[in-house]
Amino acid sequence: MGWFDIIKNIRKKKDTNKLEIKETAADDLNKAALDLTKKLSFSDEEKKERIAGLTLRERDTYFLLINGFTLKEAAEQLGIKYSTVNTYATRIYKKLNVNTRSELIINYRNIQI
Repeated sequence: MGWFDIIKNIRKKKDTNKLEIKETAADDLNKAALDLTKKLSFSDEEKKERIAGLTLRERDTYFLLINGFTLKEAAEQLGIKYSTVNTYATRIYKKLNVNTRSELIINYRNIQI
């Protein structure tokens, strides 16, 4: 076998490894999505209880975030600093077991209090 054939075989192996890595990454992503679904499978009553556990100011922030306000806009509406609203949002995410504002809106938009 000549050098050219050896280089061809090495390239084929690299391409195969790339494909395997991509498949593994896709499998990991699917597993993570399933885990996320499991975490967010609360009943509406459980979601209401979690919302009830928010402080008054967190609840004000929660309603603004649910209605699509950005953190900056929420800060202006509440008359407080952006960093304070950011702190409230972080606490809300932890208490409601979500990681982003998108998850918050998707999972809590239909909950009536």
